[in-house]
Amino acid sequence: MPRNPTHFQRYAAAVGLVAVAFSLRYGLFGTLDDRLPFAFFTPATILAAWYGGLGPGLLAALAGLLLGDYFFLPPHQAWGPLGEAERTVIGTYAITNTLIVVLFAHLHSRMRDLEYQLRNLKGGEDKPKEAAPPV
Repeated sequence: MPRNPTHFQRYAAAVGLVAVAFSLRYGLFGTLDDRLPFAFFTPATILAAWYGGLGPGLLAALAGLLLGDYFFLPPHQAWGPLGEAERTVIGTYAITNTLIVVLFAHLHSRMRDLEYQLRNLKGGEDKPKEAAPPV
């Protein structure tokens, strides 16, 4: 795994993780039917946010929400009223995954700050000490 992945690698990982989650959940559709519509998308969001940070994490969360709603929730009218159960499961997913993404984004930011400070400390130690001027 690259130490500093490119933007493309980070977003490609998010899309790939959501695709794997969708494939696994779709494969179990006959077994699970309308139950646990977002269960496989939350781990995909966790991994995307851990690997890619804020943008890829939000992409994975939003893609999981849209795919889970369209394919795995009971049918409802587009932009129409949702039942209480659908509102609850969508709200829980949205709040949980937003919190996950924000916490991982904060972790990434903190790690970047600490790496910057470490590089500055190492940069100061790597320089040879100047000799004292003759008196």
